[in-house]
Amino acid sequence: MTQDDEMPAGISFGEASFTSGSEFANSEDAALLTTARIRHFAESVLSAEAWFRTADELTAAMDLVGRNVERFWDHFNSIIFAVDMTTDPPTRYQKRKTEPKRQGNDADIKYNLANQHMMLAGFAIENLCKGYLAGLLGPKERDEVRAGKLPETLRTHDILKLVRSTGITISEREKDLLDRIGDTNWRGRYPSPTRHAQIRPFAQWEDDAARIKTFLPRLRAHVGAKNS
Repeated sequence: MTQDDEMPAGISFGEASFTSGSEFANSEDAALLTTARIRHFAESVLSAEAWFRTADELTAAMDLVGRNVERFWDHFNSIIFAVDMTTDPPTRYQKRKTEPKRQGNDADIKYNLANQHMMLAGFAIENLCKGYLAGLLGPKERDEVRAGKLPETLRTHDILKLVRSTGITISEREKDLLDRIGDTNWRGRYPSPTRHAQIRPFAQWEDDAARIKTFLPRLRAHVGAKNS
């Protein structure tokens, strides 16, 4: 392929497209391909909307997994309620207040997926923060991006650090939530972290999903991302 030739039809370095990949493998002009890759890299990294769009997709995936988490807690609470029934009979008020909804069946809650739900929340939060931070890059950093290098401020995966770097005010409860979300970066994917020192006590709470649903819109508004 020469520089005078057009790129094969159907290939896009912007929105996703579906190709076999052979067009890239058969390219004879590596320099042209590298230039196109760097251009796509720079356009994506410097676009807040690109980061925010990915956050939208991750949030949608998180919501799907969240349904399973809710079923798990319903099932868990039904067991606790059954144990309580073996002691003092609950009053009509207690029964109405504590008896859980029964949804799905045992097959639905084989895995609670709480770690995966929080991991996806962390990925969404990371993208929201990096979309905001991309808009704060200085001229030198932007030039580095256009040369194909990711700035140091966008390399971290530390959720708490990224959130704080946006300047948003967080409560102690939100700090605890974000700290634990950061832990699921490995807990949601692997049986063990890369270093044994990273293993520490870890808690999951029934209201984590609700607290995430409250925090995400607040962060979106702070960083200027439109509602998904």
